[in-house]
Amino acid sequence: MTDVAPLFGLRLCTPRLELRLGAPEEIDDLGALAMRGIHPHDEMPFGVAWTDRLADPDFLEGFRAYHAGRLATWGVDSWGVDFLVWERGALVGAMGISADDFATDRTVTTGSWLGADAQGRGIGTEMRVAILELAFSGLRAAAATSGFVEGNGRSARVSAKLGYREIGISEISPRGIPVPHHDLRLERKDWVPPFPVEISGLEPAFPLFGVS
Repeated sequence: MTDVAPLFGLRLCTPRLELRLGAPEEIDDLGALAMRGIHPHDEMPFGVAWTDRLADPDFLEGFRAYHAGRLATWGVDSWGVDFLVWERGALVGAMGISADDFATDRTVTTGSWLGADAQGRGIGTEMRVAILELAFSGLRAAAATSGFVEGNGRSARVSAKLGYREIGISEISPRGIPVPHHDLRLERKDWVPPFPVEISGLEPAFPLFGVS
């Protein structure tokens, strides 16, 4: 198993937010936050309908296993990490970044969610800026990909604001019914961070990301 301990020293700080990995009890807090609500039941903004299981008795157990599994299966050729996001000390959501063959392809994919109470206040934009600065300034990525399900205007607006361009429309079926998914890409040359992001603790973790 890869020693991922250096990842726990990595911090991303914006004017309002701190992004870092969570201790086991903080992962439980994150799961409890999700259980309090993320989106209306008649909507599904995610490619995997994991929020349909929020009321299941074993949801927290599966939630813990997912986060532990991300780190347990870490490899230089295929990695992914979910940062917990705090707004001035209050846990508000999660921001993920992943890549396959990053040393060669230099492309990352991002995804995120916020608890319902934290939505509509610009936090989604701010945490995306933080993760893009990690990708472009920290890890020297060439591009970042993302996307949104048809009808998810909030996610679409964040991506447009930060300079992504649409490269196609694919199809996903999170609830068994096909829905359009807008595929987006942001090139490093087009990235202009709207505010500074402080990145600390990255150097010891460089080898884990396939960065020399």
